Order: sequence, then C-alpha cells, then structure tokens
Amino acid sequence: MKPLRLRAVDDDDLEVFATVLHSARMPLAEVAWLGEERRFAALFRRFCYERADGATQQVECALVLERVRSTEVGDLEGLGGAGEAELMTIVSRTGRQGGSSITLIFCCGGFIRLDAEAIEGRLADTGTPGPARDVPRYAAAGGRTDGA
Repeated sequence: MKPLRLRAVDDDDLEVFATVLHSARMPLAEVAWLGEERRFAALFRRFCYERADGATQQVECALVLERVRSTEVGDLEGLGGAGEAELMTIVSRTGRQGGSSITLIFCCGGFIRLDAEAIEGRLADTGTPGPARDVPRYAAAGGRTDGA
C-alpha cells in the first residue's frame, strides 16, 4: 500500500480529507498553530479505509493547513497536553474577508476552527500502516466498524 499524499485547494478537497480522517485519533500534544508562519499542523492516527481486503489498520498521518490567520478551540481540554481527540468531520464555508472558515469537529462536541485566507492544505501518511489499536466508533463512507 502506497503512502497517502493529498492536497486541498477547495471545499471538495476538504471533504476528501474529512472522509480519510473520519474517526482518526489526534494526540492533543501533536497540534500546533504557528502564527508567524500562518500554518496549522496536527498529527492523526487514521484508519486505512482504502484497504481493499477490509483489514483494520492504522497509520500516522499529518494534516497541514496554510494561510491560517487565526484559530479558535472549543471543548478540547488539554490541547497541547495528554490525551487524544477523535475527529468526526471537517466543515468549510466562506469566512470573513473572503477567506474560508475551516472547522475540525471532534466526537463529544470539541472543535478547532481556523480562519484562513484560502484553502491550502496537505494530508500525508508519515508512518507505516500497522494493526489498528482500536476500531472506528462510526463508519466513514464505505468504512467498516466491525474490526474485521
């Protein structure tokens, strides 16, 4: 299986990111907004939904969004600390000043909202797929939740 490498420049691309990262776990210690560089980055442990054989595997994956003007975090206790959050989806809409508002929505109500000049992002596997440590709580489009 080749490492996943995706690029986002519009809402449709972010929808693909949302599908790929559905039920992915994000360690709270592995999130950063680099204000001077206008960059948001987060590491996820995503499920390999693209596997044709249906085996449940996970791989570390980096999400990087550029041209981010500001961030807002809600109901994610300990961001930058211990624990992890489970991503449900990514939603984007036209934001202030003609840019985009990109919201990462997590299980149990947490969110990270990014105010960006435009949609410019990358999603790339950074590790080697291995056996899943857990199973997705909810199925992504075409995904499985039975752990098989």
